[in-house]
Amino acid sequence: MSTESRRSKRFLVVLGLLIGLLSFLLVLPFLTWVLVAVILAYALAPINNRLLDRLGSGLSAGLSILIGLFLIVLPIVIILGVAARQARQLFADFEPGNVAQLDDVIADRLGVQADIAAAHDTFSGAVKTGARGLAGNLFSIIGGLPELFIGFTVLFFVLFYLLKDGDQAVGWFRTVLPVEPAVREELFEETSLLLHNSLVGTAAVAAAQALLLGVAFLVLGLGNVVFWIVTTFVAAMIPLVGASIIWIPASIYLLVIGRPVPAVVLFVFGAVIISTVDNVLRPMVMRRGTQLSPVITIIGIFGGITLFGFVGLFIGPIILGLMKLIIDIYVREYAEPAPLEQA
Repeated sequence: MSTESRRSKRFLVVLGLLIGLLSFLLVLPFLTWVLVAVILAYALAPINNRLLDRLGSGLSAGLSILIGLFLIVLPIVIILGVAARQARQLFADFEPGNVAQLDDVIADRLGVQADIAAAHDTFSGAVKTGARGLAGNLFSIIGGLPELFIGFTVLFFVLFYLLKDGDQAVGWFRTVLPVEPAVREELFEETSLLLHNSLVGTAAVAAAQALLLGVAFLVLGLGNVVFWIVTTFVAAMIPLVGASIIWIPASIYLLVIGRPVPAVVLFVFGAVIISTVDNVLRPMVMRRGTQLSPVITIIGIFGGITLFGFVGLFIGPIILGLMKLIIDIYVREYAEPAPLEQA
């Protein structure tokens, strides 16, 4: 390589790093919206591929977005709205007077008497702080409507062009990815399996457990069913915790308030039916590929929620899963073995 070529290469590397940094700063404010668009594009890809055979790429992408809007986005927004309203009602039920009545019932059932006025004050303060936080978030959302509009605009355009030109983008990425062909194909294949297992497999199992528990709550006459369905869905995605963190305390609550039969029914239903769903449904929807350990999944879930909000529930484990995949491939393909020690 000539001196002029080396100088040109160094210039392109420096210029590329600079433009890359500026590009990252430009995308960073809308990174969550872009990641949501990627997830929705992956979820809508089967529908778009079916429509693509009969319609043009642009029309099929637009129609797929409309279908996704009514089948995925709108139901999720409605469910989360109802869950938020029921959460506020649940907080209202824990006003100091209501908590005191509940404590009297518990003390009577358990045969104990204790002075818990300080606990009441602490709990009441926590509830009020939470209510103020919710109100503050509401005002923040209202004040940030222009930003919300821009975010949805970014989401729509990224989703549209991912569905319309996604194959071309993947093809271009294959040509510029500077790795060996075998490694490149493995990277793409394992990434696809990771996306499927995280978005389809885990979410499907959690949704099934949440819906089953919601039906049980409805039959047993427990209130705020939609809120508990959403809560169970989130809990069911956490390894080693699962939906049991919801139905076990609910069974104890029913027992404490003097409803032993519903308590036993809910406990048996949770232990036999809900817990079995994970063992039966997961092998049916999960594909073989990169499997995440519970530690990576838990860190990914909570870290993702911290960075990206609710959608981080899915994004976090995927990001850490991709990191693990890249490390595994690099160590296997390119890391030099340590030299043997001389005796």
